[in-house]
Amino acid sequence: HVDGTVARVNGDNRSVVVCSNGCATMYFARESKGHAGIKGTPVETYGGILIHDHEACFYSYDSDHQEYMVHIERCLKDSIENEKNLAWNKQMLALIQKIIHENNMTAEGMADEKIAAFEAKYDAIMQTATKEYEDEPPSDYYKDGYNLYLRMGKYKHNHLLFLSNPLVEPDNNLCERKARVLKGKINQAISLRSFEHLVYFCECLSVLD
Repeated sequence: HVDGTVARVNGDNRSVVVCSNGCATMYFARESKGHAGIKGTPVETYGGILIHDHEACFYSYDSDHQEYMVHIERCLKDSIENEKNLAWNKQMLALIQKIIHENNMTAEGMADEKIAAFEAKYDAIMQTATKEYEDEPPSDYYKDGYNLYLRMGKYKHNHLLFLSNPLVEPDNNLCERKARVLKGKINQAISLRSFEHLVYFCECLSVLD
């Protein structure tokens, strides 16, 4: 699991990369995001499956990727709120929720036939989205729903990887919880006056975890 968060240092934003496997968590203070921020973290050399919130640069590392599906649900709900005339967003939200529920009820992995049925339904909903956006293109005011549609089409494999691999979790709640530890401490009791202080703080949190 990997995620990024922001920490205020002497009035400026700095980046923190959070990496966790459930047994241990490491926090890395970075001057910036992107590839420069990943350098020196486990992401750079891990080679396994990363679970993350569609940070584009993460796709340059490791063997495979699982998108954070709870975030996808949030984006779909936002699309439903802003694109009430469309059907695909409602259908996709219902499908994702059903898939996650079925996955949580099947610890040993889902049957191939059921996986194929879910994938076929996913494809059918994407076809519905294609037609709806062709008939009524997104407005300049709100394009997030359309961008989500494009993303879910391009990264279908990474949205549904957890179906075929029971060791992969469909969400990144682990890293979100760990990131909240850092932000909570900063908001409650800590004032960071230099980047060096952020480095020390992240090292301490890593040791404590």
